[in-house]
Amino acid sequence: MAETVKLTAQPRTGSGSRAAAKLRKRGLVPGVVYGHKEANVSVTVDADELDRAIRVKHARVLDLQLDGKSETVLIRELQWDYLGKEMLHIDFARVSATDRVKVTVPVELRNSPKATGGAVLDQPLHTLHVECSPAQIPEAIRIDLTNLTLDKPIHVRDLTLPEGVTVLESPDAMVVHLKMPGAEPTAPTAPAEPGAGPEVIKKEKKTEDEDEKK
Repeated sequence: MAETVKLTAQPRTGSGSRAAAKLRKRGLVPGVVYGHKEANVSVTVDADELDRAIRVKHARVLDLQLDGKSETVLIRELQWDYLGKEMLHIDFARVSATDRVKVTVPVELRNSPKATGGAVLDQPLHTLHVECSPAQIPEAIRIDLTNLTLDKPIHVRDLTLPEGVTVLESPDAMVVHLKMPGAEPTAPTAPAEPGAGPEVIKKEKKTEDEDEKK
């Protein structure tokens, strides 16, 4: 499961694009904490600490330290510049152990098929939309390819899932299979619930004015 990591946040009073740009020059990322019928709180977090939490510790759930208090939050959205290098803004959603959250997790393939018969590996689904409690969010859905054969593709229904985790894609959706060279690629199947399972971390650029509406 994804590790819960501590992260210190500071209250933020300024707003607007210029104020946000000044914060980023100081190595800070502007953000907002919201949810659980509590007031939205504008914050800043250290860019290096946030980057380490995401890239090194693969954190989805954070123990956010703010004004001497601790809140459990989910990284709901992280906005990047158009090059995908600088973090522009982050949204933290308050969560509790009893919540069920919808997030996107990567599919991780392990090992190689014993025999391919000249076929090549095709993976229609590289990520899966899942629903679970914050404490049960997996780092990835791992699939052992050792026994994969040409006539036995792996569908969502065949996956071995961590306890408490539900995949929102159709059970008949094909995750990975072997196909002969030249065959048409298999199109991925949409989640069973329309709109369910938004990306937790998105690389897209938005203006600070849009951010402050949250």
